[in-house]
Amino acid sequence: MLHAEAAAQWQGFALGWVEASPHVEVGNAEVESTMLAMLDSGCAQAEFTYGRKSFHCDLMPGAIGLFTKGTHMNRIRWECQDVRRIIVEVDLAHLSDPGLQECLRQQPQKTEVEFRDEGLAAVLRSMAAEAANGSPNGPLYAQSLSLGVAVRLQQRATARGSVWAERGKLSTGLVQRLEEWIAAHLERDISLAQLAQIAGFSPAHFVRLFRNTLGCAPYHYVLKIRLSRARQLLLASDQSIAEVAAETGFSSQSHLTTAFTRAYNTPPGQMRRREADEGRTNPRP
Repeated sequence: MLHAEAAAQWQGFALGWVEASPHVEVGNAEVESTMLAMLDSGCAQAEFTYGRKSFHCDLMPGAIGLFTKGTHMNRIRWECQDVRRIIVEVDLAHLSDPGLQECLRQQPQKTEVEFRDEGLAAVLRSMAAEAANGSPNGPLYAQSLSLGVAVRLQQRATARGSVWAERGKLSTGLVQRLEEWIAAHLERDISLAQLAQIAGFSPAHFVRLFRNTLGCAPYHYVLKIRLSRARQLLLASDQSIAEVAAETGFSSQSHLTTAFTRAYNTPPGQMRRREADEGRTNPRP
């Protein structure tokens, strides 16, 4: 489901989005790297045998399996009907910033052939959609989604289903320093590791403190600053929309238009024309 050119732009966990064969059977295989596999659509009957355990599952969309590195699978058998699967390799070494590997310390150690987690399923679908579209939201979004998967799995490993929150917040001065740095580097790809380094925390710790302080993920905060700056340029300059997109860090004019319309309920060109018409009708003294 992922074309090579689009997949090459993705900078998060290695992933696949595949149409499953109607009948699949694998025997005597070892899981080489920890991975998540989710049924995105369709339905399936599956049999998993490993160690002394054997499971027979009727799987519907949203069912997730976690297969940890080193698990020896005696047998895997699938009967699929119109199945699409999202497969994600949970290995932070695949991310471009080695500092994110800190999050591997508490990865889960036990295979789970079937569980449901609506939040995790939504993140996996967002990853597949972003990669399929050529990653228009850039590396910060890809890394944030991947880190979100890792953090959620850590939470499952330490407290099954419990809600855990990091205490503490970022200082007002630190938030201001981050905002100033982001504003000065809008035209660049901004990574999660860069922001965490400026703040002086590990990426995972930084994300939790950031959300506690500002109520959103770093990606959405950066997007808000990009959109605000783009709006200023559209209304106060004669730059083309494509030039504004490039100056504010959007991957293309189309990417800016989509994000701008979602945020302001108006395409950028239409907002610019409307403001110009109002200015002619009601000129400032």
